[in-house]
Amino acid sequence: MSNHLDRLRRRHRRLDRLIDTTKALGKQDDLKTLKRIRLNLKDRIARLNPEPRSSLNG
Repeated sequence: MSNHLDRLRRRHRRLDRLIDTTKALGKQDDLKTLKRIRLNLKDRIARLNPEPRSSLNG
């Protein structure tokens, strides 16, 4: 379970970086899609994570 959670967290961080890059390029349609995917990941992490939600920021 912990390994799966770690993978989700890494993917969430990669999406954060990709979203920043996409913002800089001004690709609004791609940005919406990436943010939707990131939110889905955040929700999945929250459901699986026994720790408080603030751990997503770390």
